[in-house]
Amino acid sequence: MESTCGAVSDRLPLNDRPAPSSGASPWDVTDIMRLRRFLCFGTEGGTYYVKEQPLGLENASVLVRLIEEGRGCEVVEEIKTFSQEGRAPRLSPALFALAVCSQHSDVKTKQAAFRAVKEVCRVPTHLFSFIQFKKNIKEAMKCGMWGRALRKAVADWYNEKEAMSLALVVTKYKQRNGWSHKDLLRLSHMKPANEGIAVVTKYITKGWKDLQMAYKDKDNPDGIAKVLRYFEAVEKVKHTDDILEVIHVIEEHSLAREQLLTNHLKSKEVWKALLKDMPLTAILHNLGKMTADMVLEPANSEVAMVCERLQDESVLKKAQIHPFHILVALETYKKGCGNRGKLKWEPDNDVLQALDAAFNKSFKNVEPTGKRFVLAVNASESVSGSVLGGSVSAATATAAMTMVTARTESDSQIVAFSEDSVVRCPVTADMSLQQVESEFQKIPMGVTDCSLPIQWATETNTAADVFIVFTDNKTWFRDLHPAEALKMHRNKMGVFSKLIVCGMTSDGFSIADPDDRGMLDICGFDSGTLDVIRNFVLDLI
Repeated sequence: MESTCGAVSDRLPLNDRPAPSSGASPWDVTDIMRLRRFLCFGTEGGTYYVKEQPLGLENASVLVRLIEEGRGCEVVEEIKTFSQEGRAPRLSPALFALAVCSQHSDVKTKQAAFRAVKEVCRVPTHLFSFIQFKKNIKEAMKCGMWGRALRKAVADWYNEKEAMSLALVVTKYKQRNGWSHKDLLRLSHMKPANEGIAVVTKYITKGWKDLQMAYKDKDNPDGIAKVLRYFEAVEKVKHTDDILEVIHVIEEHSLAREQLLTNHLKSKEVWKALLKDMPLTAILHNLGKMTADMVLEPANSEVAMVCERLQDESVLKKAQIHPFHILVALETYKKGCGNRGKLKWEPDNDVLQALDAAFNKSFKNVEPTGKRFVLAVNASESVSGSVLGGSVSAATATAAMTMVTARTESDSQIVAFSEDSVVRCPVTADMSLQQVESEFQKIPMGVTDCSLPIQWATETNTAADVFIVFTDNKTWFRDLHPAEALKMHRNKMGVFSKLIVCGMTSDGFSIADPDDRGMLDICGFDSGTLDVIRNFVLDLI
């Protein structure tokens, strides 16, 4: 009988284990916290780097340690949770961790990892990355790779999907990291579970012509015929320069941009066809290109359509658009040029106004945490520099983050600090972004001391659950280390306060005590930072 990871009723889940009784602090970093840091940041330390860090066994020692302690099945459950609940800004650390679990000699861990593949690897690019991570660590872990368990996991990934949805993803996400669907089907020795899956796998391995010959004289059920028509449509656009035909196929089969040829995307009429079903996130990303290519022209129907969708609160909510995502799109579009390449455009006033309206409406999408916040803005040089490749200034990003807190959290204090002083900023929920930035510009500049806001809160008896310090790349402090200032605040106020220091243009610094789970350093700033901050505040990482 094959052994499995059964119930662990005699053991508490990792996150419910009490701290040791020998004087341990509730803020000590346990192995489960180190694992969660790795799954979120790609490192066990208390620092999130916006620039993705290389992943290797050398920075995942906690992962191996937990498995060797017999807790591998719980590790796999944590990996699944991070994937399914979107707790990390990028999935690569979780995929790497799953690969390690699947390569380990512990049988139960390995079995749990392979069963989790279809839940963690939701799209083909995840599956390709998982396979590549297994290849990368094969020699270091002294084990094979394409054994029966992996072959079954890969085969199940394809076989447990509905034929039409599988046809869509294999034509949209074709390959990554040197792996293709054809490679995985060949190496897994997959046998299709039903006729619909057989049609898809034959298309992948043999191509459209062989598939067409195999089914042309058959009386195919509706489901099979639908998949065949879809592949025929995909192949048609791959072999035609007739733009009218391409547009017809897009409209009939809802093809995505990734399924078209580069030449097709030079046509504004093709973009207009794509725009009708384009997700809101894709619209935000492509506003500049569509304006440069004259898809969006003053007062045309496409501009009206985009503006209507941008200002529709139900559309914003369904797409889970955060105000910062809108801000990035607004600032990038306003510039009239991309951060890379030669693309230039003349911003459309109607689109600019719609983006501004969307920015304000999207605040309703932010769920309050119910925590008490002190947000501190460094006024050493008015937070200079830019984030996200230059589309948004650090000052604007800071103003936007303070607006999010002011509008969504009922108990928040916003202060600015420089030299030896901390001053309250009169930021209110009804202020515009420009008004918030204007208030920050009035603050006298001075030397950075990241411990000052915590000292201020302690001296004024302002209890804070969370301190967030926004600075550029200056994370200096004077006589009192921020970690010590935080401990003093906790002791005096009786609150287990957390501290996040965000160096918005920094490549690296070290303020957080790596053994204090209530401290976090953030190096750089991007849209993923929003999830990191929220999950850290809610004690999910």
